[in-house]
Amino acid sequence: MQVTLFQALISANVAEDVAARAVAAVEEHIDMNVGYAIKPLQAEIAAMRTTMDARFGSMEAKLEAGLKGMQTSIDGLKWFLILQGTALVGIASYVQLVK
Repeated sequence: MQVTLFQALISANVAEDVAARAVAAVEEHIDMNVGYAIKPLQAEIAAMRTTMDARFGSMEAKLEAGLKGMQTSIDGLKWFLILQGTALVGIASYVQLVK
């Protein structure tokens, strides 16, 4: 758009420096209005990011708690199996002695 506007101003016999300033002013005006237009969107994105961070943090805490509970259960099961195996070995040894 800038080149087209600049060329149109030059073809209308406007001096190059004036045409360049006019194009710069139009660019600045567009940038300013776009900035104003996207401010609500930037705020909404920031709010969504905060919400998502909070939710992910909550999910992470729940997952860690669940994994700790599972680890405790696995540790308990290991001890149960060790004790059961020890008992079976003891019973087998006793049976061998009785024969």
